[in-house]
Amino acid sequence: MRYINIHRLTELPDIADLAPFKAVISVEEQVSEQRQVEISAWLVEMGCRYVMVCCENCGSWCNSVRRANLELFDIDTMSAKDFVMTTVHRYESLKAVFWYAKRAAKHPEIHFKDCVVLHLANGDRSAEYQSLYHRA
Repeated sequence: MRYINIHRLTELPDIADLAPFKAVISVEEQVSEQRQVEISAWLVEMGCRYVMVCCENCGSWCNSVRRANLELFDIDTMSAKDFVMTTVHRYESLKAVFWYAKRAAKHPEIHFKDCVVLHLANGDRSAEYQSLYHRA
């Protein structure tokens, strides 16, 4: 699992070497719509092909990722390996979402190399998230 803490001022890192990967988006701090679009496009461009969102505004994030997917890959020529799956986990605990990410998040055409946990918050909680993920 790769933990990435993002807040409004963070530059998005190059994680293309992890592709194809799945991602959990944990939103503790809302970002602007423009930043959400930027993050969604970055995830798809970097090779994310499965996104699990846990926050109050899950639907907005899933829609943003879907739009980014359609902007990068034309729907008429999109292969199954280019399709980004999304799931909403609004009422689940982070531990439950991590369990799902480890055991149930599968893509019919892709074997994922890694899971990226994208934490949108001002504070870095890497140790806590790593521990929670490994215990899930």
